[in-house]
Amino acid sequence: MALKFCLDLTHLRRLFDPIHWQFWGLSSDANRAERGRYGEWLSRRFLKGKGYYVLIANWRNPMDRRDEIDLICKDKEVLVFVEVRARSISSLVSGYDSLSPRKRRVLLRACKSYLNQRKQRPEHFRLDVMEVDLPVGTKGKPEIFHHENIALFPPRFH
Repeated sequence: MALKFCLDLTHLRRLFDPIHWQFWGLSSDANRAERGRYGEWLSRRFLKGKGYYVLIANWRNPMDRRDEIDLICKDKEVLVFVEVRARSISSLVSGYDSLSPRKRRVLLRACKSYLNQRKQRPEHFRLDVMEVDLPVGTKGKPEIFHHENIALFPPRFH
């Protein structure tokens, strides 16, 4: 019974996190997972403001749970896979530059899996990277950079 109650509190917290973030921002004692969720929430708000429609958040491949895509959106007629990189402003490497060759391979595999599971493959799709620079402590505002159409797919893949 105690475990179920604990799980319910976790789910409740995730439901109320966006309300807390809206008014008070990220707490200073936030762990890595919470900072990641906060970065994804900021990215969704940013993309919606640009006219994107968010289809799916945190998609996982049912055949291989390691394959994950942070956001899947529509920008007019283009399907957009979005990788969110939330990092501290004081990080030595930017969120965009933190996309290692290994991470690119994992993203390509996840995008291929998603496309193969669709009944009808979209004619146009791309990868965008959202770089969210989080302030140190509670002072300052996060900075968001949107990098569109990152080279991920081989030319003959489309």
